[in-house]
Order: sequence, then structure tokens, then C-alpha cells
Amino acid sequence: MYALHWYRARRDARHAVARDANIRPTTGPLSIAAMSEAEAVIRNQSGYINHTAKKDYGPLEFTGKIAGGLRLDLRRRLPLYASDWTDAFKPENFQKSLSSILYLFIAALAPAITFGSRFLDGTNGQFGVLEMIMSTAVSGMIFSTFAGQPLSILGATGPFLAYTLVVYDMAVGADVEFMPFYFWVCMWCSLFTILVAVFDLCALMKHVTMFSEDIFAGLISLIFIIDGVRPIIENFSENKMSLTSAMFEALLFMYTFGLATYLSHFRRTPWLLRPIRNLMANFAVTISLVTASALAAIYSSDTNLRMLSVDADFSPNLVLSDGSKRPWVVNPMGIERDFPAWAIAYAILPAIGFAVLGYLDQNLTSVIVNRPSNNLQKGPGYHLDLLTDQGALTLPVCAVLGLPLSVASTVPSITHVISLTTYEVKQLPEGERKVPSKVVEQRATNFLIHVLIGCALFLAPALKFLPRAVLQGVFFYMGIASLTGNNLFDRLFLWLIWDPAKYPQYHYIQKLPIRRVHLYTMVQAEWL
Repeated sequence: MYALHWYRARRDARHAVARDANIRPTTGPLSIAAMSEAEAVIRNQSGYINHTAKKDYGPLEFTGKIAGGLRLDLRRRLPLYASDWTDAFKPENFQKSLSSILYLFIAALAPAITFGSRFLDGTNGQFGVLEMIMSTAVSGMIFSTFAGQPLSILGATGPFLAYTLVVYDMAVGADVEFMPFYFWVCMWCSLFTILVAVFDLCALMKHVTMFSEDIFAGLISLIFIIDGVRPIIENFSENKMSLTSAMFEALLFMYTFGLATYLSHFRRTPWLLRPIRNLMANFAVTISLVTASALAAIYSSDTNLRMLSVDADFSPNLVLSDGSKRPWVVNPMGIERDFPAWAIAYAILPAIGFAVLGYLDQNLTSVIVNRPSNNLQKGPGYHLDLLTDQGALTLPVCAVLGLPLSVASTVPSITHVISLTTYEVKQLPEGERKVPSKVVEQRATNFLIHVLIGCALFLAPALKFLPRAVLQGVFFYMGIASLTGNNLFDRLFLWLIWDPAKYPQYHYIQKLPIRRVHLYTMVQAEWL
């Protein structure tokens, strides 16, 4: 009876408030919409606070709930999962996607081979080129399938190479087998990373500002630029080959970089028809790579060029004491001798370092890929990315198979985004600038890039026709192209303009004294 009186009183109050607020009924005495609006007025007037209303959390906010960030990432990306696979094959996107696959296949394969040879030397044969290629292929396919932001490209990085060599030295110093020790380091690291993802610790990345992002992205770009040009210079300084061969490699290097740069801007020229211009711009790197390799094949008989080398033997690199190769699946309790229990606990120490390094590498790359200037529409998934890459999936697989770790690689990831972006030139206050108008956001290109990298083990006879100088040119091009949109280097180029009247009218130039801008740039450059 009391409930009936309460309901009638509440109804009469709604009607009264609706009349006072001039809410007109649309059907019957009072529509549902009007009743709801009246209820809202009552709640506001009475100071009612809705404690059950759900807060809209951003991608990098603490939710205060176990796996709250992961659940939000899944809620954000799961409805788009089907389109993530189909968007690449739409007629308007297919050409862009195909060119990206061919470009990034070579761009990701070359570092895998380079880092594989460094792992071979640094770990005394525990890892090799085969293991690095397999790690890149398997990790990339897993990541592109389950990650929240599938535009990030996985591969070897310098910090992980250096830290893996530290782990190897720790195993040698402790007189334990490296492979089982590495297995436990990876498994502990996986556990720590899962905890980081579950407790929303990726939210700490919201405190990373553009100051740090530009320094990190610029550093990785400079590494690619230096690694691209260094072998070409060493050909002359260290007398590794004849002067004729060194000069020919330098010409191939400059030809690859120059043609790729020119063709990437070809759609803005008046030459040929627009569809042909777009085709040549989309396949700029592929065209430069193929034509440079053809020139090398024509004149290679007169020179001694260094060619790409991929071992076609599909077996682990490590040779055991009895002369056989180690099994693909690592025995965590020892391969040739028993693994001591204390070493399992000892592996926690390097695992903490691996977890911190993986956290920073993965999240900094994700922040750079997802920055607003890239105009991505589908949204990020920081917690899901970390869980997929360093937590529950790729890292345990690498541990079981005895593979080096592949993490989000900044320059290939930026290059992947650029290769899938359509730009338009807009007249802005600071002058004409290329602005992203559309990005083909999907999973298919990332997945197929790493499928091709895995197939490279079976394409070894064909890959031997690729000169290393051409790959160095691609490296150099990637480093230069990834500097696009880096505010640090935009401001560094201002130092070459001596007439302040000729400065581009960036917003910070209009609002700040130029001396303060240069001082800020100097501080950033010092950290770089």
C-alpha cells in the first residue's frame, strides 16, 4: 500500500515539474521522454547524485578495477574486429595495403637479419639469424591478431639486444645453461607484465609528454639513419672492398633513397594520369628496390657486391656437445645438464629489467603511433597491446621455442602508419603542410607482412639477389621519413633559417619569443 502511494506521489510530481518546465507531451497524458526529463529535473532540484552512472574512462586512465583497462580496450576494439580484417581488401584501400605489405616486408626483414647476426656473435651461437626471423614472424602474427592497436610492427630493437647479452653474461657467470635460464627469465617477465596490464599501470604513460615522445622517436630515427649510411662509409674507410665496388654500392644506396623519396611525392606532380601517379607513389619503395636490384644484377659481374644472406637450414643454431642441434622446445629443467632450482629464483632479477624495458618500448611506440596528429579513428588499446606482446602470448611462445624477443619497433611502426596514410596539402597559418586525411586502419597488412617474413626462410635462393647497399638505402629512407611530424626536428631546422621573417608561422612561434623556442629545442637536443 505504501509503495502504491509512493508511486502516485512520484507520478504527480513528474507531471507538475513537466508542466512547470513547459515539457509538451507527444503521446498520451505525458510521453516517456517527458517523464524522463521531468525525473531529471526532480533529481537536479533535490541534489540527487547518481552513484551508479558509469564514468567514461580514457585509454590511459586508472579505472580502479581489476583488469578495468583491459575490459575497456576490448569493449573499444572488439566491435571493430571484423572490419579490421576486411578494410584492407576494400577496392579503395587495396592498392595502399598491398604496397605497405611489400614495403614493410623488406623493411622488417632486413633488421631481423642484421640483429640475428649480432645475436649470433654476442651469445656465442645460442641465437642466430633463423631464430630472429622466426621470432619476428611468429610474434608479429600473434600480435596483429590479438592486439588492440595492430598498426605497431614488432621486431628486434637495440635495447633488447643489449639486455639479452647481459642476461647471457649472467647465465655464464652463474655457470648455468643459457636456454633454460632465458626461459625462466621470460616466464617471470611475462608474469610481471600480466600484472602491469591487469592493474592498469599503462595509465602511467599519460604523464609522458610531447617532450619525451619527440626525443624517443627522434633517437630511434637517427639510429636508422646512422645504421643505414655507416656501412657505406666503412666501405671506403676500412678497405673492405675495392674502390670500384665501394663506389657502386654508394651509388646504389643513393639511387634507392633518392628514387623512393621522389616517387613518394609523385602524386603531387603534373606527370602522367592521376591513377598512375597514385600507383607509383604507393609503390615508391618497392619500385626503387626492384630497379636498384636490377641495376646491381646487370653490373655485378664487374664488381664485388655484398648480397643479402639467409640460411635455408630450418633448425636451431645451437649445437650441443654431441654434435646435434638443440630441440626446438626448450626444456626448462635443463638441456644437457640439470638446471638448479636456485637459478629459477635468480632469473627474477633480469626479468624485472626485461619487464621495465618491454613496458617502455611497447608503450612509447604505442603512444607515438596513436598521437592525434596521425588522425587514427578506431582508438588505441594500450593494456591489450602490452598483454599480447610482453604478457600472455608472444613472450611465452619465444621462451618455449628459445627465440629472441620481438617488441614494438618505433621506426617500422611509424613507417607502417605513413605507408597506410593518404595525405592532402592544406594551407595552414604556418604555410602549406601535408595533413593526414585517411588511414587504412586494419590488421591484414601487419599479419601478411610477418607471414612473408616467415616465408623468407623458404625464399632464401631469391633473396640472395638483393644487394645490402639497396637495403641500407631503404633503412636510410625509413629513418628520414619517420622524422615527418617530429616537432623537435621541425624546430632544429629553424636554426638554418637566419631571417626571422622567413620562419614558418607555427603556433609556438606566434606566441613565444624565438629565443625561448631555441632554448627549449637546445634542452631537447641535449637529451637526445
